[in-house]
Amino acid sequence: MEQSQFRIWLKQHEIEHEEKWLEQFISACNGDEQAMVNTALLYKEYGQYDEMYGLLCKASEQQNREAMYELGNCYFEELGEKGSEQQAFLLYKSAAHLGHPDAMNNLADMYLNGEGTAVDEQQALSWFKMAAQFGIAEAMFTLGIMYEQGLGTECDESQAFAYYSRSAEKQDEEAMYRMGMIYFSGELGQQQDNEKALEWFLKASGQFHVDATFNIGYCYENGHGVARNNEKAIHYYKKASLLGDMEATKKVVSYYEQRDIAEAAKWKEKLKVLNNDIYE
Repeated sequence: MEQSQFRIWLKQHEIEHEEKWLEQFISACNGDEQAMVNTALLYKEYGQYDEMYGLLCKASEQQNREAMYELGNCYFEELGEKGSEQQAFLLYKSAAHLGHPDAMNNLADMYLNGEGTAVDEQQALSWFKMAAQFGIAEAMFTLGIMYEQGLGTECDESQAFAYYSRSAEKQDEEAMYRMGMIYFSGELGQQQDNEKALEWFLKASGQFHVDATFNIGYCYENGHGVARNNEKAIHYYKKASLLGDMEATKKVVSYYEQRDIAEAAKWKEKLKVLNNDIYE
């Protein structure tokens, strides 16, 4: 794509900051690797995959780790019907060896799940640890799972709890929910503590975690870690229902059947929709 064509393309898609993107395009044409990546990601956003691949491949050939990582993502997602898990694996591996933290995490995932390579739990553990050292919350959460379940290592409840806790402190929603369940059930050597459980459920719910949101309703309904409050329980069950939770919807239906038949009918329709979605 020539500069004049790129300007027309920007206008056609009504992309803001036209002059900034023109500068990025010119820099990319002149060999600026970061500009290549930035422009490629703009192309990706608007489905211009051929141009995206061209820029990412060119920057990857120059050993740009960000380009390798992004190209790996594109191949993994098979955008434009190109690429494969095997190619994604190789690109993540190259970027990881060049010190890209998210590539380390993705590489570890592929070793753990056998995507693009054979399952290798020890390699997965090693790369997750490296990614965690760079502050990748998802890697910390997965390390918690691995130590809890003994994947690639011996079971170690203390290590599992430590990694879950570190991930949760970094606002990983799954880790926050897991911390809530640990305290709710008294797992991994922790004392059962409903108040701490509710605290973590609330944090996870703030990021729209459906199970955490349901559990808050359950806590209010049954007085776990908080005084019973049916109104607040229904508030959270409604939120969980809107996030697609069938059990929460049943709770709302049951609540209104005793109070407001018309409102109950509305939530029954919601329940039907959710039930149909499951079986479609």
